[in-house]
Amino acid sequence: MICGKLSDFETMRLAPLGGAVIQAVAWIRSLPANPKEGRYTLNEDGLYALVLSYDTGPARSSRFETHRKYADLQYTVSGAESIDWAPRESLAFDGDYDAEKDLLFHRAGPAFGRVVNAAGFFSFYTPVDAHRPKIRTTDHTSVLKVVVKIPVARLSLA
Repeated sequence: MICGKLSDFETMRLAPLGGAVIQAVAWIRSLPANPKEGRYTLNEDGLYALVLSYDTGPARSSRFETHRKYADLQYTVSGAESIDWAPRESLAFDGDYDAEKDLLFHRAGPAFGRVVNAAGFFSFYTPVDAHRPKIRTTDHTSVLKVVVKIPVARLSLA
């Protein structure tokens, strides 16, 4: 898991993650201040984005999730949410893998870390990063966010 301010992407020297990540960051930076919710195709190689708005709540109301085919670049446009993180291997499965949705839920377990994604912040989750979003922060009860789904095959993680 990687997190930070999107404005610090270059300073954090994250470009070696690959062209798909650079394209995702450029797309996020091109968004209007209040983007419309929905799914956006970024290219024909499987890179796409979801613009989502939802209310947040207590951690017990959310589930840890992982993905196999995609990494998530999650960026907060407005509002804020906390996101718990744990190594995938530390959590038991909670159901079967849904290949169509590229989604596997995990039973609640200890969070190894928590990030607060407020406006302008991002977090990046690879398939080994279990993450539990939608957790309410002290100052915000809702969030408008972008999740760019980056095919794992397009990452440079070596």
